[in-house]
Amino acid sequence: MKISRLLVVLMLSVLTSCSCAGAEKKEIKASKIMALVKKGKPVNMVGKIIIGDLDFTAGSKPFIMNANTLQCNIQSNIFFEQCVFIGKVTSNGKFEKTLVQSCFRNNIVFTGCDFRGEVDFDEAVVFGMVNFSRSVFREKTCFNSVAVWAKDSYFSEIKAEKNFSMIYASFAGNLYFLSAVFSSNASFQETSVQGSLMFNHCSFENRAAFDLMEMGGNAFFNNARFATTANFSSSRFMSRANFVNVTFDEKAIFEKTFFMNNVNFDGVNRENMILTDAFFVNP
Repeated sequence: MKISRLLVVLMLSVLTSCSCAGAEKKEIKASKIMALVKKGKPVNMVGKIIIGDLDFTAGSKPFIMNANTLQCNIQSNIFFEQCVFIGKVTSNGKFEKTLVQSCFRNNIVFTGCDFRGEVDFDEAVVFGMVNFSRSVFREKTCFNSVAVWAKDSYFSEIKAEKNFSMIYASFAGNLYFLSAVFSSNASFQETSVQGSLMFNHCSFENRAAFDLMEMGGNAFFNNARFATTANFSSSRFMSRANFVNVTFDEKAIFEKTFFMNNVNFDGVNRENMILTDAFFVNP
């Protein structure tokens, strides 16, 4: 009887130690990841819990861009899949009064990730692919003034629980937000997309701002839903614009908007649309 009890105690001890080891193996400090970045080594993380703030400005020694800006060159290929970020994720900062920005020479991929803290990629320059598909942003998220030179950038099926901002951004290629959900304000003012822009099947639960944008390629908003005011004022659609079966629960403002090619509003309730001084090349 004593031997049986001893065996049970030993087995429970082994199981507990294995469980603890597994938990420790799953967690990784942000500082260890940045140590890889500093060496220019690829970052490949799957199913990890990242503890602490992940600050890419610590990834290399900054050099002077101009009188007001320092830049950190990130040579590493960045890949995270189904990871949880407990702290902030940022690519910019301040050195005294000087802006410090990050320049990513390769891909930055965060697919299916859970961001518990703020995400701030303001002023980032990216030469590789950008992919945040299926990720959840639980706090304020900023991609303001980013410049992306890659062919494709993916934000499909993201969920933004707080304000999501992508103002003054520039994309040389295509930008995908297919089936994204924005629970708070979504802001894209003065962003330029040279390729196609895709917001099909998106849900905007709060204010959506698309004013002063310039879209060089085709723009798709088919089957999207706007629960409150959607503002497209003074934007320029240089190619086809598709708003098929879009639901505007409140006002949809297209004042002084330029449609330089075909536009399709089939299935849209136009009673909520404000088209004052809008310009149509093919009315």
